[in-house]
Amino acid sequence: MKWTRDLVFCTFFLHAVSVSAINPGFKGKITSRGINYGCQIVKSVLQNRLLNMEIPNISGIKYTNVLHQLQYNINRITISNVNLPDMNIILVPNLGLKVAMSNGYIETNGNWQIKANIFRTAGTVKAQIKSIAISFYLKFGKDNTGKPIVSMTDCASCISKLQVYVSGRASWLYNLIIRWYEPSLRRYLSDEICLELQKIFTEKISPFLQTVPVTKKIDKCVGIDYSLTSLPEVAKDSLILPLKGEFYNLLHRADVPFSAPPLDFLVDYDRMLYIGFSEYFFNTAGYVFNSVGDLSINITDDMLPENSHIHLDTLTIGTLIPQVKKMYPVMKMKLHLVSDSAPVVTFLNGKIILTTSGDVFAFAILPNSTLVALFSIKLNAQITTTIGIKDDKITGQLTLDRIQLSLKKSNIGPFQVSCLQTAIDFLVSIVILPRINAALDNGYPLPLIDHFTLSNLIVQPHKNFLLVATDFTYT
Repeated sequence: MKWTRDLVFCTFFLHAVSVSAINPGFKGKITSRGINYGCQIVKSVLQNRLLNMEIPNISGIKYTNVLHQLQYNINRITISNVNLPDMNIILVPNLGLKVAMSNGYIETNGNWQIKANIFRTAGTVKAQIKSIAISFYLKFGKDNTGKPIVSMTDCASCISKLQVYVSGRASWLYNLIIRWYEPSLRRYLSDEICLELQKIFTEKISPFLQTVPVTKKIDKCVGIDYSLTSLPEVAKDSLILPLKGEFYNLLHRADVPFSAPPLDFLVDYDRMLYIGFSEYFFNTAGYVFNSVGDLSINITDDMLPENSHIHLDTLTIGTLIPQVKKMYPVMKMKLHLVSDSAPVVTFLNGKIILTTSGDVFAFAILPNSTLVALFSIKLNAQITTTIGIKDDKITGQLTLDRIQLSLKKSNIGPFQVSCLQTAIDFLVSIVILPRINAALDNGYPLPLIDHFTLSNLIVQPHKNFLLVATDFTYT
């Protein structure tokens, strides 16, 4: 029936749209400044390759009315100077980049020899190639692993002016040498410029892009996926790279139970690169670390500072809850903190807030090291988060805002959980957060190409995402 066919088509269409419209958790925008910087590197590589290029000998046999058969040979041709001063880059939306170099200059030097039956002579030859124009297109894609790829197409080079200067003994042969040398050199250089550019992209740029990390291992259980979710997009003023941007379980990968919201942001183009980190990026971290059991900690008295006025023993806690000291006098204690759900990061009003909840289980340690459960507490915490970039890694620091406590279970009788507020605040601030901050300060790797470093960084929290504006340098 027609309605059945239409229903199947609509279902398939909606599924296809949903699959292709995966929102990135991490988006990079390379501005015109950044693109120009990258193309300047390509231009520099091209100049160096041309300088080191070997031009083959130009030789042949010609016949003249005077000397009849002449054998000529122009050899040891070297390029002594290359300058490609002007470059213009046009971003063609949905197509790629058009790169045009103009006013190029190349200078060559070489030797010439001419032999006839009873005549030999030699000299030097110099050529100045001016007003060289080069144009090509760059198109961007992704391979099956999600890494970016770039290809060069439609390369063309044109030499408008080529002047040859000949020196030697037989000046009356100069015009012949120029006539033989000029078209061969023009043709060779015109072809070779595009061939050298093609080699740069196949031998240099493409392998270079393969150093972009699609995945990064954080520890034995957790990694980050930086693969492209769709093809790079060329907009009118930037190259947009939509990346997956999510943490995942290395041992058992599964989809997180929430999706990335749309991620877009405006840039002022003062920097070369703008990076948007969605809340999704950070919340997948919390979800995965919680799912692999990393969000738990045991606290004992030896973890407290030596000069601490609070100790984790029944004597100190007994001053707050008398029945602890009465039932278990002069014993060490142990607290086990474990998250009961994934922490959530929220960007709001220029601040980054992390909310988390968990359970605190308190134990007395008997002389034989047996643990006796005393009570358990529900804990809800709000933490201010500061995120930065250091050594090309994303880092963080946590500062406690407030903790709310509620009693879940007591094996020592009823008590007011509020009496533990100061002690729990102290333990979280002095023991737990410094350990987390030390790990966060080590940083998590960004998907950077080898030999590129970030500089002139600006980090700004916005609603639902974090924006990083930066320049980059090739070293």
